[in-house]
Amino acid sequence: MVGGSHLKVCIVGAGGGIGQRLVDAFAKRHRVAGVYRSLSRAPGRSDIEPVRYGDGAALAQSVAAAQIVIHAALNSKTRGAAFITQNRAITETLLALLDNSACRLFVYFSSQVVYSAFAPQGGRYSEQDEIEISAPIDSYTRLKIEDERRVIDACTAADIPYLIVRPTVVMGPGMQWSSGIVSAMRIAPVGIGHRIMNLVHVDDLAADLLTLVERGVRNEIYNLGDLDVDTEDYFHCAGDIARRRVWLLPDGLAKAAARFIPSTLWFLRQEVRIDCSKIRRLSRRERSRPLRDYFPPSCWRVSGDDLDTIARIARQRQPFEIQGQGYSTWFNDQAKVSRLSLARYSGVIGLENNLVTVKAGTPLSALLDFLDRHDLTLATLPEFAGVSAGACFFTEVHGSSAEYVSMYDLIEQIGYVDAGGAEKISQRHAGWEEMRRLSSGLIVTQVTFRCTPLRQFSNRIEWRPDRELEGYVAGLAGKNISTTIQWYPNRRRLLVYNVNEASQRERGDALPFLPFRGLPYGWQRFLIALRMRGKARIVGKSYEILAPWKTVPARPLVGRMLVGLKSRLKNMEVCVPSRLAPEFVARLREAITGGAIDMKRGQGVGVRFTAHPQTGRSFAWIETTSRNVDQLHKILQLAREVCGDEYWLHRGKYVPQGVPAEMLFVPRLLPMMDERRPRVATGR
Repeated sequence: MVGGSHLKVCIVGAGGGIGQRLVDAFAKRHRVAGVYRSLSRAPGRSDIEPVRYGDGAALAQSVAAAQIVIHAALNSKTRGAAFITQNRAITETLLALLDNSACRLFVYFSSQVVYSAFAPQGGRYSEQDEIEISAPIDSYTRLKIEDERRVIDACTAADIPYLIVRPTVVMGPGMQWSSGIVSAMRIAPVGIGHRIMNLVHVDDLAADLLTLVERGVRNEIYNLGDLDVDTEDYFHCAGDIARRRVWLLPDGLAKAAARFIPSTLWFLRQEVRIDCSKIRRLSRRERSRPLRDYFPPSCWRVSGDDLDTIARIARQRQPFEIQGQGYSTWFNDQAKVSRLSLARYSGVIGLENNLVTVKAGTPLSALLDFLDRHDLTLATLPEFAGVSAGACFFTEVHGSSAEYVSMYDLIEQIGYVDAGGAEKISQRHAGWEEMRRLSSGLIVTQVTFRCTPLRQFSNRIEWRPDRELEGYVAGLAGKNISTTIQWYPNRRRLLVYNVNEASQRERGDALPFLPFRGLPYGWQRFLIALRMRGKARIVGKSYEILAPWKTVPARPLVGRMLVGLKSRLKNMEVCVPSRLAPEFVARLREAITGGAIDMKRGQGVGVRFTAHPQTGRSFAWIETTSRNVDQLHKILQLAREVCGDEYWLHRGKYVPQGVPAEMLFVPRLLPMMDERRPRVATGR
């Protein structure tokens, strides 16, 4: 291995399809700085240092400090002459920033397309072939040929070791030749047969590069490829996944079309055999993937309306995600995976000894209506009660409570379907912490909540100067049953909701209403003035105060609108420990007032407070909504700087790609299960 373990690795182009896999592979064993054109592509992980390419100072520092610099960046949005100019500038920028006292290897991602300019000797293209241009080439091919020469010359002159890798057709999750070709087959199921192309899975590519770096390979060129496949088999496999019958172009027509195929796709106009024996000898990795594994799995959408349907899906043992009635799909790009909807698996199963059991798809609003008829409710609630009961197990569905972190703390028992399709009942135990991380494939069918007597609450609404925020964060909020704050930094104002028990409604109290707490400052002041009309507080049943949003009007339409926005609104929430919250808020205020985090004049920041008395820990939840994803990632970076690994993200809101499961759940020390606790009658 070059220089031993824990190398400092800078990956430029970390947000691309290949770059993301490189980050995952290298971060498991080394210290990684990922360079992104937009920080929205950066995973919110403490083991990855995110760097924006446009931040010249940060880029220079990361490249100069790195022992291994990997150039996997490509600006594919430019066209014509600008394509070569702009992409060559990236290479030149990185070469100029290299420090030969620190850099032990510069890795350049080239491509198999450099072979398209000439005919192979001996039937296979090899790293030993001298690249010569004897056929027309497109801009991408020219860029790669010229950049290879430039990297070799510059690194040799600077006495910096180099490594050039030439991947073949890269396949795998999110890759154009995998997911993209399947999508294309659904529109135009046409292919070309009787050609040979070489494939490499993106995960294998990343593993091979890691091997090359750790083995100390330098001043060499490597083909990174795996499987030779007939294009007829390739297109038919893509068509099968897309559920389309593929039509292959007749040979005569394919030959006529060959002259219009660019050099980047030259493997579709002739047989292309790449010699990959060099990497095989070095890596000694078993290469046995069947063609089907290079493509994404077939996706399906199933509504789990009954237990038999849910059990059938569980027995399939295929990766899938579960959807309820929440809103996380509004703020995150949707992965192309199979989905099981439990939205219609809804209803109350039983109520016994202040324990209520409901089906997983039951919205909290329906559960609250049921409990109201029995003078019961739930001790803590989110503002929006349209969330499904099952989500409370897999997500920190929280309100602002001095007694609970989230509704997960109220769950005493769950029902779930195991891999064999049988429904099992599980009472609360330490193993739940791991089960929560297995939401993909684990189907929770029923949830039992601990209830509390229904009470009457008041919500005192005040506008306060924002200099008082630090006092609330330092502990003042804990004097109330619930405290919610909307902070408008650029207006220097706080909208404060202090919730406490109320013995009765008094003259002059307002009735509960939807607060629209996340609105811009001007609209928020107008709405509060309109609804309160000079009144100081609103009074109602506890769930009417804590969870005034029972549903979103025209919810499907609103969801489609938010998902369809070109610049999508993203709502993100960060949870930090209360002992670190004052520093986090102070740093956040400094970043906003200093312009490092650019917030609009009327934009607000939500602050909530929760606690876990069993462990004596408490937390602050910081939330904002923005179209500027880089702004959200700067807040994440601030959380990393202040809290290290001790911060978490609300998984029901915006979560960057690559965030590990442990960052989505606030850790708890669970009490031992009480075997004497009565089981709930499930009605089965």
